[in-house]
Amino acid sequence: MDILTPDSDDLAVKSYNKRKLNRLKKRRKMRRFKILSARLRILARIACYVLVIWGFIKLANLPFWFLNENIFMSYPSKYLELKGNNIVSEKQVMDKLKEISLPEKPLYLIDTRPIEKKLEEMPPVKKVFIRRYWLPARLRVVVDERRPAISIAPNSKVDPIAVFTLDGSKVEILEKEYLPLPENIEVYKVITYDDYKSWKPAQIPYILRLALHLENATSDRLEYIDIRNPDDVYAQMKHVKLRIGSLKGNEILNRIQKVSSVIPEAMKIKENINYIDLRWNNVSIKLKKNK
Repeated sequence: MDILTPDSDDLAVKSYNKRKLNRLKKRRKMRRFKILSARLRILARIACYVLVIWGFIKLANLPFWFLNENIFMSYPSKYLELKGNNIVSEKQVMDKLKEISLPEKPLYLIDTRPIEKKLEEMPPVKKVFIRRYWLPARLRVVVDERRPAISIAPNSKVDPIAVFTLDGSKVEILEKEYLPLPENIEVYKVITYDDYKSWKPAQIPYILRLALHLENATSDRLEYIDIRNPDDVYAQMKHVKLRIGSLKGNEILNRIQKVSSVIPEAMKIKENINYIDLRWNNVSIKLKKNK
């Protein structure tokens, strides 16, 4: 039987304490490693965030985000595209754009409203829309023009000297700088000596209504309305002339409606007709004198 002496007891305690100390040291090292790993992960995340932000900043300030400084100096250009301008010429648009100074900012930070407002100063322009593109940085200017309705001329043989546009209740006058209109734009022609600038806005829709009544009643194309004498108005259709008389509100529209009853017969002898008289209740056909 072994008998434990005081020395052996002391050795056992020391051995136990040493093992316990080693375990505590290992646990401490593991805890320090975990703390260090957690801190490194946090630093790595911060570094990634900084790198991403730096990348965005560099990307946002790359040269292809900035418009060419001479974008409004000449056209055509790969940095500028014009769309929808039929009445206003490219030169007129560029002359307006040259008055604009663009800020030295990336394309996505540029306020396009000054461009839109500047172009909308021109009477034919109803609305302007700006589209932005990159690679390379460029602009597309889309022009929405007003609808020409009536042209004004002193006689039937000369080109119009002005054109009225009508959009809703808004009436604008286009003068010689925007004339002649493109061939694909058709308007009703009015012959007059009046100062058209003094016309009331309500006169334009009234003349349009009159023109539509004339075409519907005759099934013919209106070439012009002659109002040089407001008390004796003529309407020249493609095949016949109508003598309407005085312009008096809806009364004239009722008289025009009566012409449909004589149009079929009038078309048979249209070469011999001077005009169809609509001034009175009874519609009559006036033949040429030599006939």
